[in-house]
Amino acid sequence: MGYDSRHRQYKRMYQRISAIEFSILRIGEYPTPSIIDIVNSIRLAKGNVFAEWKQSDTAKLFEDHGYKNKKESSGDVTPKSCIFM
Repeated sequence: MGYDSRHRQYKRMYQRISAIEFSILRIGEYPTPSIIDIVNSIRLAKGNVFAEWKQSDTAKLFEDHGYKNKKESSGDVTPKSCIFM
């Protein structure tokens, strides 16, 4: 990946982070989906793009640790012991 391509990716990420910062200042809330999207973009960037971040302790917090939600539920959210007859 060449310099121009990396430069464009860094510039785009800077613009996205700036937009999030502005949004936080404007409305006083963190746009969680946007933040997650940026973190995933950095994590999944190909090649050496964001290499320093990928090797950081912070990046380790976002690694897949194998925790999965078991989808064994039938969708009934009422515990059987709470049904009143």
